[in-house]
This record gives sequence, C-alpha cells and structure tokens, in this order.
Amino acid sequence: MADLADVQHGLWEHFPHTPLPDSYMGKPPLDLSSRHRDPAWREALRLIAERLASGSEPVAALCERIRQATDEELENWAPCLLEANVQSIDPGLAPFVAAALQVSWTAFAAGLDQDRFGVIECGYRCPICGSWPVASVLQTGGSVQGLRYLCCSLCSTEWNRPRIHCIHCGSNKEVSYFGLDGAGDAVKAEACAGCKTYVKIMNREKEPFLDPFADDLATLGLDILMAEEGYERLGFNPLLIPGS
Repeated sequence: MADLADVQHGLWEHFPHTPLPDSYMGKPPLDLSSRHRDPAWREALRLIAERLASGSEPVAALCERIRQATDEELENWAPCLLEANVQSIDPGLAPFVAAALQVSWTAFAAGLDQDRFGVIECGYRCPICGSWPVASVLQTGGSVQGLRYLCCSLCSTEWNRPRIHCIHCGSNKEVSYFGLDGAGDAVKAEACAGCKTYVKIMNREKEPFLDPFADDLATLGLDILMAEEGYERLGFNPLLIPGS
C-alpha cells in the first residue's frame, strides 16, 4: 500500500485543474453520479500498473491484467468503485482502480475555485463529489482546533460535521465509542445505537500524523469488532474490498 501511495503522489502532475461547471443544479460540482469521467484516469491506472509491475508475483499478474485490458474494460471497472458496488469487481484489482480514480478526482477537486460556489449544504456524503467518507478526523491548531471533519474516500475533500452526533441520523442521544484493548485512544469507532451505524474517528491531538486512509487500513480489527456488535459501517475505504 505504501508503494501504491508513492505512485499516486508521482502521478499528480498528469492531471490539469478543471474549471468549475457554470451550473451544477444543486448537485456536488464534481458529482460522481453524473460527471463524465476524464479519460486521464485510465492513463493513471496503466501507469500505476507499469510502475508496480516489478513487485511480487501476484501483484505483477494483476498489473499485467490491467495493462492488457481495453478502455471499455477499464470503464466497466470504475463504476464498481464509484458506486461502492464492491461485489462486482475483482478484490485484487480494486486497490489499483481506486488509486487511479482518487488521483483524478483529488486533482480536480483541488482545482476548484471555492469563491464560485460558496457553501454547499451536505450531510454524510462529500459536498464536492458525492462519495462516501472513509473516516472522520478531529483536527488540531488554529480555527479548526477540536473540530471534526469527514474525509472523502474519493477526492479527499474534508467537511465539518458536529462532534458527538451520529453522522447518519444526526442523533446525539445514543452515541458511544468503541476501541480495542491495548490499541490506544487515537482511533475509535463512533457508533449510534439508534440507527446501528458507525464511522471511525481519528484524534490528531493524540496522534498528530494520523492519516484517514492508512490508519483505517491499520485498524481493521476495529471493523471486525463493530461487525460482531451488529453495527454497519457508514462509508468505506476503496483501497480495501473486504471479504465475506
């Protein structure tokens, strides 16, 4: 995963900034459900496969499969990740496809002019692309000290949501926190007994270098615990497609 993240970082220059649409009719400016995918994401996916092809035998085999795939095949894989329809994609291919889509959408999101669209009302879906959150983060420093922000699983946009309120239903009456013995307090699951959903909450006051994607993968035991307790995760990490 570290190698994949390094390749993502190196591909940033392949994606020019995109102008904001003149009208988005109340939808997120880069709405994943309606926006035509820029074909540059396919180039990113093939470059990822090329640069990781010298890895282990299983990784090399997946990279070769990507390199041999047609444009049509690649475009058929993309909606599986964008719509969180994880049952319809090979779990081995998913991290590579997700990584390429993330680079594309993150670059486009970074190029938006905030002054042209101002504040967008949003809930637990990303205000920029409409995707699911990967986790929430308690920020530190300046005007954001102690505030909770959700992090988008696709474009990495962060948006504020009140603390000690369920991300899904908004209730603050039945919110509780779960953690693993011996794992520290930096990452916990914020769960709502009312709607039986949870989202991970990462505290940068306790660990300043927490990363929503990496530390989500590093705390899979917490997801197992929450499943055993009967809770459903709100959002997902497209870099990992869980088994049954």
